[in-house]
Amino acid sequence: MWRRFQKLPLAISLPSILILMMMIPSLHGFYAGNVHQGRTFFYAVLLGLFALIFLSFSLKGAHFSAHQNTQLWSLIAFYLGFPILLAIPLHEVAESGNFINSYLDIVSTVTTTGLPIFPTSTLSETLVIWRVCLGWVSGFLIWVFAWSVFAPLNLGGFEHLGSHGSASGFYTIGSTDKMRLPAEKFWREALRLAPIYFLITAATSLALLILSGDPAFAILRAMATIATFGLEIPGHSGAGWSSEAILIVVMVFALSRATFSTPFTKTQKWYFSRDPELQVAVVLITIAVLLLFCMQWPKLNGVMGYVKAIWGFLFTSFSFLSTTGLISEYFPSALLESSKAHFVIGALAMFGGGVATTAGGIKLLRVYILARHCKAEVDRLIAPTQVISGQSEKLLTSHHNAMLACVFLMLFILVFAAITLGLTLTGSSVDDALLLTLATLTNTGPIAQGVGALTNTGLELGTDAKLILALAMTFGRLEVFALLALLNPDIYR
Repeated sequence: MWRRFQKLPLAISLPSILILMMMIPSLHGFYAGNVHQGRTFFYAVLLGLFALIFLSFSLKGAHFSAHQNTQLWSLIAFYLGFPILLAIPLHEVAESGNFINSYLDIVSTVTTTGLPIFPTSTLSETLVIWRVCLGWVSGFLIWVFAWSVFAPLNLGGFEHLGSHGSASGFYTIGSTDKMRLPAEKFWREALRLAPIYFLITAATSLALLILSGDPAFAILRAMATIATFGLEIPGHSGAGWSSEAILIVVMVFALSRATFSTPFTKTQKWYFSRDPELQVAVVLITIAVLLLFCMQWPKLNGVMGYVKAIWGFLFTSFSFLSTTGLISEYFPSALLESSKAHFVIGALAMFGGGVATTAGGIKLLRVYILARHCKAEVDRLIAPTQVISGQSEKLLTSHHNAMLACVFLMLFILVFAAITLGLTLTGSSVDDALLLTLATLTNTGPIAQGVGALTNTGLELGTDAKLILALAMTFGRLEVFALLALLNPDIYR
């Protein structure tokens, strides 16, 4: 049974897990006395299981393709097609009036973007629990997608980790793996990463529970943070700096893949101070804190005022660099209206987190490669006869890796401009279009309202604009290189 399940295409096996997860809001709805919500999710589970059983009988005996493009098409179907089914019970319960609103909210959840569609005050506790659980599982699936799909295909940042842009020197595939179907590789990585993901969530929940004394807040905030899903939990404001300090530790897992996964080779040791992604993260966060402090320091009073402001800048910078999107309780409210602060925080979200993590954005490894390459070019201009030594730095700053990073940056800018243009053509103002594009393409949804001054809410946008936002969130999660490799493999090679 398990072997048969492993060989099913991801477009069929993954929905079965999320369909069964709808039993969580169903049981909570019945427990909380909201029979309508519980019954709606329960019927959705029955409908989904019936469809999956029907598909399993129809596909019995079929031989599935092991082509590499099959995996990418499965991801697109997962992020754009499957949310249609998940949006049915949400549309029935939320009574949004338009199905596209529920669909956009589900796409925002499975991509861990957290774009605010419905006002938080209108969502019941059952719906909040359902969105957090869905985002938590989606965050875990992003981990698994990175190692089972993107790593073997040298996509998603893995193209920079091997010789001449190939990850083959680091990600070794044995003879038995070559005979495995893509779905089998996925479930192998899922079994390897699941204990790590669960233990991080459990430890964070326990720590937050000790500090806040609220089990619901502790569990939901821990699940949302590890998935970099900056969802606002209504009725809860956290437990001060100690709670935020724990969340910072969790956000570090979104800045470098080496913090939670074993190195590519068993002989290679990992050192915190030698991780290029963490080095770039420390530099960017330090610069952001200094810039924000310089904007606010004339308005600060007393030593405690300085300490609270610096802590607020530090937590918020960590949050947006990891594309989580949480704002510290100690972040000065006056800066939320400052366009200069918007620029700094938006730049952090655009840089994004680490490769093979739940963070979006350009990725810190590409920023590191471009920075090192620029430094090498300047040094070469200053001293043309210098001798370059060191194999590791030569690998990361090679011309080929720099070219790939530069091409990705240019494609990112082109896609950013195209999405902004599309939103303006649907009637959004230029400011709103830029803000929505930044929020969706970097998978940092809370930046649209938590920091920016968005004129219209997600419900007030037109249908065309909502479809563009759904595509933008998918582009941000899959990255442009993956779509390029899917549509034209020859150009990518």
